[in-house]
Parts: sequence; structure tokens; C-alpha cells
Amino acid sequence: MDEQLASVTNQIKHFGKRLTIQRRAVLRYMLMSQQHPTAKDVYHALKNEMPSITLSTVYTSLRLLAKMGIIKEHVHADTPNRFETLVKIDPVQLKEVM
Repeated sequence: MDEQLASVTNQIKHFGKRLTIQRRAVLRYMLMSQQHPTAKDVYHALKNEMPSITLSTVYTSLRLLAKMGIIKEHVHADTPNRFETLVKIDPVQLKEVM
């Protein structure tokens, strides 16, 4: 298992949170994304595979990951905020672990 992914899991536990299925999906999407998506982009990308996921859950997950330093939230006054992944993990290893 990749050390960075293990570190992410431990950080989430340190914050007193669990790596829920929804958080894992948001994390996986962000780690695999080559762009800087909005929360709605993430939500729409995950909605087909997770019909029960909500936009609120996506926002909460993204903000937790930002607080942890895994992603960065780019705040814009006139357009939706975008999120950038700061941690890079090899996609092959990511698929094996996730």
C-alpha cells in the first residue's frame, strides 16, 4: 500500500473521523482527477456510482480534505470554488487500495 494513502487514512482518524464510503469516493476522485473540479463536478461524477451521495456530503468531504492539507480550495468571488489535489498517488496503486 502506498505510504501517502496510509498517511491520509491515519490523518482522517486523527481528526476523529472515519474514512466512510462517501469520503473514500471523494478522495479517490480527487486523487485521480487531472483538473481542479468544483464540488458540483465531483458530485455529478460520483452520483452514478453512488446514488445516495449528496452534494452536502461532497462539500463536507472536500472541506475535511482541505483542512487536512490533502487538497486546496481555491476561493473565487464570482465563480464556484475549485479544489486542487496536493497529494499525488500512482493511479495503479490507488485502484488496488481503494
